[in-house]
This record gives sequence, structure tokens and C-alpha cells, in this order.
Amino acid sequence: MTQHTDETAPPRRPAPARRGELAPVAKRAGLQMAFGTGLFVLLLGLGFLITATPFGATVDQADLGMLRWLGERRTPGVDAVSAVLSDLASTTTVLVAGLVVAVVAALLLRHWWPFALMAVALLGELALFLSSATVVGRPRPDVQHLDAALPPTSSFPSGHTAAAVCLYGGLAAIVLLVTRAWWRWLVVALAVLVVLAVAFGRLYRGAHNPSDVLGGLLLALPWLYATTLTVAPAARGQRAIARDHPKE
Repeated sequence: MTQHTDETAPPRRPAPARRGELAPVAKRAGLQMAFGTGLFVLLLGLGFLITATPFGATVDQADLGMLRWLGERRTPGVDAVSAVLSDLASTTTVLVAGLVVAVVAALLLRHWWPFALMAVALLGELALFLSSATVVGRPRPDVQHLDAALPPTSSFPSGHTAAAVCLYGGLAAIVLLVTRAWWRWLVVALAVLVVLAVAFGRLYRGAHNPSDVLGGLLLALPWLYATTLTVAPAARGQRAIARDHPKE
């Protein structure tokens, strides 16, 4: 008689995480859409608070004071640097860099979730920014603008700041999800520095008020966090399958 050994025993069936992935993801995506709707309403409320109430007049005065302070300290060297910093979150940069990060991360990890994280984060941010800016319609700051032609969108919230959070923060989120190495915190720190640099560039060039930048952060940080929660279970499931079925 032939005895079954561990080598000849039928292999264990794969964990069902991948087979049961789609339904939970669809449910989480629905919750995120509801969250996005609530975030949009919150942005509108804050936008109208700034543009149509006495409190908004106080905010405008504080914004204008800071921008004029920056304007009085402009130098040709910082002017040039601020243009580069601002372009770190321009529309072209975000679209190209976001696509590259999404595709490369998905190919390296051999899974769909990095592409989904970047796509949902960036496209959702764009939709929230454009819709809230159009409805609020806050004018650009009444200071000298260093950009010859600003985009036709309104000032609140700052789209550059929000896009920087979702692009560079999205990359940092992917790194945090796939590795526990010490250098992951360097990636997070770099992402924070880039977001702050973009925000400074927009303020320095007179494109946005400080409250617009805060609005961009309020838009993007919760949205990126919600996106990561939607996608993270798939990442954990991928790691679990890798642990249960290591490559020989």
C-alpha cells in the first residue's frame, strides 16, 4: 500500500480572500461614496461661511495680511523656486506621476489595489475640488499674482494642495501597506515636506489664501484616508496569501 506523506498530500486550498474580495470592496466603495458626499457638503458649508458671513470677512482680513506679508518679501530667487514647488502638483504632473505610480506599483506587487488606491484618490479629489470650487466661487486673493494666467477655477479650496496630498500621500500609503522597513517613515516624511512645499508655493505666488490651503487639506486628508481604508483589506489579504503560500 502507498502511504500518503506530507509531500504527496493534496495541497491546501488557497485562502478564499481573493474569491470573496469583490462584494466587500463594492460595499466599502458605496460607503466611501457616501463619505465623499458628506465631505462635499462640509466643503460647501465652510466655503459659504468664508464668502457670505461676517466671520468670513475676518478670515479674509487675516488671509490678506499674511499674503501681503509674503508679497513684501519676494525675491527673484524665491520667485523661481516657488514656481518649481507649485508645479510639483500641477495638473500635468499629477496625471503623469499618478499614472506611473499606479501602474508601476500594481506591476511590482502583482495586484490591482495600488492602481485602485491612486485612481480613486486622485479622481475623487479632482471631482470634489472642481465641484466645490465651482459652487463656492471664491475669488482669487486681491494681491499681485506671479502666475500670468491662473486656472479659471475659484480660490477655495486649493486644488494644488489637495492633489499633492493624494499623489504623494497615496505613494506613502502604498509603501506603508507593503513594508514594515524603517525607511517607510522617510517616504512619509518626504510626502509631508512636498505637500508643505506646494502649499507654500501657492501662497507665495498669490494664487490662494491660507484658508484655501486649509480647505485643500480638509478635502484631501480625509478622502485619502477613506480611500486607503477601502483598499487596505485587499492589501492585507494579499499579504495573508503570500504568508500561507510562500514561493518555493
